[in-house]
Amino acid sequence: MSGNTSGRELRDRTYLALLPWTRVPMGDLHARCAEAVTAALAVLWDGCDDALLDAPAGDGQIHAIVAAQKAYGLGWRDAVLGDVTADARAARLGDGPGGLWAPAERWNRGRGRAFRPTLRRNLEFFAMHPWAGELERLRAVRCAVEAASADPRTTLTLLLRTAWTDKATERRGWGDAEWWQYLDVEALAAWAVVALGLPVEDPAGAGTAVEEAAEAVSPFDWTRTGAGLPDGFLDAAFAALDL
Repeated sequence: MSGNTSGRELRDRTYLALLPWTRVPMGDLHARCAEAVTAALAVLWDGCDDALLDAPAGDGQIHAIVAAQKAYGLGWRDAVLGDVTADARAARLGDGPGGLWAPAERWNRGRGRAFRPTLRRNLEFFAMHPWAGELERLRAVRCAVEAASADPRTTLTLLLRTAWTDKATERRGWGDAEWWQYLDVEALAAWAVVALGLPVEDPAGAGTAVEEAAEAVSPFDWTRTGAGLPDGFLDAAFAALDL
C-alpha cells in the first residue's frame, strides 16, 4: 500500500483486526503465550520438566523467557494485523496505539530479573500475553459500545465511569501519576472514536483532547481524594469530541 495511507485508516484496520480477540478470555490469551514460551524454552534448554520449573530461577533464564515472549508477541501481532505494521512504517505514522505498529528493534521491554521463588512462578509472570493491556482497553470500549447501542455520549459515559469503578475504587499502585493516566483516559477515548466511527481524522489527538479536558476540570488532589469522575468532566469530554 502507498505511503499515503492515513492514520485513521490504519487505526480502523487495527481495531477491526483486534476486535475478535477481545472476546477471548484474558486467561486463555496468557495461557497460549505461556505455552508457546515454554515450548521455546524446552528447545533451548533441551527440556523444561517439573524439576527445572520448580527449582530457583536465575537471571539468565528470565532473559530467555523475556526473549521468547517478545518473539511470540511480535509474531502474534504481525499475524493478526497483517500489512498494517508495514503500511504504518511506509506512511511514517510512528509506533501506533500501544506500540502496535512499532518495528521489532524498537519493541524493547527490558530483560527482567528473577524475583519469584521458582522458575515456574517467574514464568507465570514474565510469559503473559504482551498485548494484554491494549486488548483489555479494546474490550472495555467494545463492551461500552454494545451496552450503549453505539450512542456516542452514552458509550463514553459508560466507558469512563466503568474505568473509574474498575481502577479507582482501591487505587492499587497509584502514587506517581494522575487519575486520568491511571484510567487510560487518552487511549480509551481514542479507541472509542474508532469504535463509534466518529468523523475524526486523528483519534490519538482526540484522545489527548479528552485527557486535557480531564486535567482542566479536575480539582486539586482528585487522584487521591476523588470519589468519582470530577463534575464537568463528561461534558468537557463531549465538547472535546464535538458530541
